[in-house]
Amino acid sequence: MKSSFTFVCCMILFSALIKSQTSLYMPLDIKKAYANGTRNYDGTPGKNYWQNSADYKISAQIFPKEKLLKGSETITYFNNSPDTLNYLVFRLYQNIYQFGAPREFGINKKDLHDGIKIHRIKLNEAEFSPDTAKSVSINSTVMRISLPKPLFPKSSITFGFDWELTLPSVSNIRMGVYDSTTAMVAYWYPQVSVYDDVHGWDDDQYTGSQEFYNDFNNYDVSIVSPNSFCIWATGVLQNADEVLSPQILKRYQKAAVSEEVVKIIRQEDLGKNNFNTALQTNKWNYIAERVTDFAFAYSDHYLWDAVTSVVDSTTMRQTLISAAYNPKSEDFYEVASIAKKIIQSYSFSFPAIPFPYPRMTVFNGQGGMEFPMMVNDGSSKQRSGTVYLTAHEIGHTYFPFFMGTNERRYAFMDEGWATILPEDLLPVIEPSANDRGKNLADGFSRIAGKEDELPLLIPSSAIRGHGTYRTSAYTRPGLAYKLLRDALGTETFLKGLHEYVKRWNGKHPIPYDFYYSFNNTLNQDLGWFWKPWFFEFGFPDLAIKSVSVKKNKVKITVEKIGSMPVPVALKLSYKDGKTKEYYENTSVWKDGKTKKEFTYPVEGALIKVQLGKDEIPDTDKSTNIFEIKK
Repeated sequence: MKSSFTFVCCMILFSALIKSQTSLYMPLDIKKAYANGTRNYDGTPGKNYWQNSADYKISAQIFPKEKLLKGSETITYFNNSPDTLNYLVFRLYQNIYQFGAPREFGINKKDLHDGIKIHRIKLNEAEFSPDTAKSVSINSTVMRISLPKPLFPKSSITFGFDWELTLPSVSNIRMGVYDSTTAMVAYWYPQVSVYDDVHGWDDDQYTGSQEFYNDFNNYDVSIVSPNSFCIWATGVLQNADEVLSPQILKRYQKAAVSEEVVKIIRQEDLGKNNFNTALQTNKWNYIAERVTDFAFAYSDHYLWDAVTSVVDSTTMRQTLISAAYNPKSEDFYEVASIAKKIIQSYSFSFPAIPFPYPRMTVFNGQGGMEFPMMVNDGSSKQRSGTVYLTAHEIGHTYFPFFMGTNERRYAFMDEGWATILPEDLLPVIEPSANDRGKNLADGFSRIAGKEDELPLLIPSSAIRGHGTYRTSAYTRPGLAYKLLRDALGTETFLKGLHEYVKRWNGKHPIPYDFYYSFNNTLNQDLGWFWKPWFFEFGFPDLAIKSVSVKKNKVKITVEKIGSMPVPVALKLSYKDGKTKEYYENTSVWKDGKTKKEFTYPVEGALIKVQLGKDEIPDTDKSTNIFEIKK
């Protein structure tokens, strides 16, 4: 009887949770995925879930003086979908520099060109020229190739390309040439676009603002460079003994087992024989498995530090962490050590998920941009900037790479996480970085509720305007994740996050998979938080409605004027200079009420009540102070 009662209660609770899931607004095209059984309302992949993939074998050669790259690749594409494909879509990202291409960035005329030159296309055993083949259509950054025979479900096809491109040297959007012999090379090879269960082919143009969306692929890449150059890349170097001189090889091997930073290429090594110089060129071979992209960098005058860290205490798996940098970048001499601390913090503290890859290289290029197992970071004048930038870009290893997130549509599932993941480690590594929370709240307070601020439901690809995009991708979601963690408590929050990551890593989760997985795992209806922070127009605004002091107690009424729930932080100030602070996290508003009364003991002559904190967004702070009159 008892077991039957328990079963009935569980079924009632499960039904209530499913009802709460479906109460979240869902666009019709996304509903189809749930109807087709590829995704479930409990936040798990459906029994019919599938995703496609490819194997890339690439041979490339760099010509630094000419800023030229020539490549040849073979792609084996696996159609794991239930659909018959009559054409394939490929990405030619570097065509953003093509004359007349649509883009949201100004391009220096020195970097404009006629587009990637594709010399040969091979389909299975047939070869043809893209210039004469009617089956090939190139529209800026998107290439479509019609197939002579359909690609049926559960089958594969092999494509080959020979191509060349000129690397940008002035308008470097996320990559490019930084001096005469240094470059970060990314988005550089013809790449099969994603065909998924929700939207089919991802065939929107790459215009610069929105980032990327890729399948999990295997890469075997060989890069030929002049014999005085070093190549750092996604994946694991396969032939270190062939390309590194005996002295450099010995240091590299030492770093692979050292918990202390090893200086592989040092100041005194520059200009000397650091590589295998028996020939005029070296061929570097890197292999990466189950990653979403491949990038590499080169230089003939960069220093190289490396250190190893255990990232999984169960398996004792290790990651080799490198910093490759210009000797003039003073902050980078510490970056390998900083990166190790960051990866350890991510692996064991927050988000407490073992770093998923065997390599990470922080390359001293420009700006800040992430790639699988590599980041491209400019030099910072302040240590806090170096620490935060390194932490932010390495944080992207989890989101979007480990999780396969669609950055083009759901930037908040990518940048929002990378904004908040470093929160715990910043004050430990660099206390002066503590102002990040205040800057986040201030930034959102200035734009929230205004005409240009949009709900996170709006796809990133539909957003125009730098300020609107950054708020949608970074600020609003960063605050939302932070406040949700605070409302649930770190232990509960991590329980939900870990289960979501367990369910969806190596796949392609969409926002609903995140919402539903959290609800299901925590056995809670978090609609009270999801709706205002992710689905609706609105803003955060609390106000002190009234204050009354009676019998050594103060009663404070706080009104939630804005629709977005935020914590209630109250500070009581006394005539003798003493203060007392009280705090209620965001869940205080989960019941839907817009007014709350708080009663506290009075410990002297109370003169002022103040609402809010620097880390809590509030669009109107003029209503946050109440002076006590005698």
